[in-house]
Amino acid sequence: MKREIRRRMLFLRENIDKEKLMKWNEDIYNKIVNWDVFKDAKMVMIYASFKNEVKTWDIIDYCFEKRKDVILPKTIKDGFKILPCKINSLNELSRTSFGILEPSGENVVDKDKIDMIIVPGIAFDRNGNRIGYGAGYYDRFLKDCKGIKAGVCYSIQMVEDVYADEHDVKMDYLITERGIIYTGDN
Repeated sequence: MKREIRRRMLFLRENIDKEKLMKWNEDIYNKIVNWDVFKDAKMVMIYASFKNEVKTWDIIDYCFEKRKDVILPKTIKDGFKILPCKINSLNELSRTSFGILEPSGENVVDKDKIDMIIVPGIAFDRNGNRIGYGAGYYDRFLKDCKGIKAGVCYSIQMVEDVYADEHDVKMDYLITERGIIYTGDN
């Protein structure tokens, strides 16, 4: 079931009209930067957007402007792990074999110090469950994180049920172009 949801959502996301996509990204950006929970976060972990994921570059720039500590994930294929690495500039990123930009250095921070983690996903349900690309990198990383977990997606990526497994980690909030949803105590 997850595989079918993943396939369908990737198709939908890849076929969004470009003007609509620009508007939705702008709406999500405004919701995030005007959100008190985000404003209060001093150390923010965020992903480097890829293909038709929700664009994060303006949010990263905003974090630099507001002097927030910016943390990006560096993936380690051995063990499917994420290292949270602090960056001070986008010049510190290099492209992986998948074409994704990641920190080239290893300025690893203690994940317990991260105030907020903005998490990508292919599909989410209203309970805060998510479907990623299927390798479990984020679930392994998030399982004992203390920071606020905020999933971000376009509203068309919201589904009734993602059929979460016991190892899947729920988000505390979901952010779409339509608004911010508190998913309850997880």
